[in-house]
Amino acid sequence: MYVLTIDQRHSRTSQDRVPRLLEALAEAEVPCVAAFERTAGDEVQGLLDEPAAVRAALLTTLRDGDWHCGVGVGEVDDDSFATGTRAGRGPAYLAAREAVEAAKSMPGSVAVRVPGDSGEESTAWAADCEAVWTLVAGLVLERTEAQWRAVDAVDRSPTQAAAAEELGITPTSVAGALRLAHIRQERAAYPALDRLLAGAHAAATGAGPGDGTRARVGSDATPETGADR
Repeated sequence: MYVLTIDQRHSRTSQDRVPRLLEALAEAEVPCVAAFERTAGDEVQGLLDEPAAVRAALLTTLRDGDWHCGVGVGEVDDDSFATGTRAGRGPAYLAAREAVEAAKSMPGSVAVRVPGDSGEESTAWAADCEAVWTLVAGLVLERTEAQWRAVDAVDRSPTQAAAAEELGITPTSVAGALRLAHIRQERAAYPALDRLLAGAHAAATGAGPGDGTRARVGSDATPETGADR
């Protein structure tokens, strides 16, 4: 399982952004084992079982830009989350707490942790996943609103020319915005992010390749959209 704990930045000096984030995660239709909810104060938490779902939740959160994100990878006590993620217990929850605290001092504000007793292999997988997330998070966090408008328009349009017409700008301007947004570089990293997170989970839980954990990674890759072309 994967526990994603999200803590608001500068919560003492800014407005409560939890309702907005919960709405964004709901609109993104991120598949969860236990839905995202406010756990305490300015913190949000969800329980997931697919690397691609973790990726989708992190990208949605990073786009908002006001959060530290910690991913805990490992086992969860059976049925502890039946009444919601706040009731959940187990090593993955403890790892998520460690991760979100670590994220507060990281440039991309995303940290990935496994339980401390899960061994060197799982720690290495998690560190590699975290390193790639640092690069991807930087791309997302630096994207301007104008660049996001171009990405969104191209994603929902049949062609870049159609997106340009929708936005009232030239196709050349759209292409330039996509280039500056580095959206192709971001999305090229998705399979690696999923594979590394799945590897951390397999190593932390003792799950072998034969259980399907790693086999699902390829099928979770994000299909090409207009902004990728």
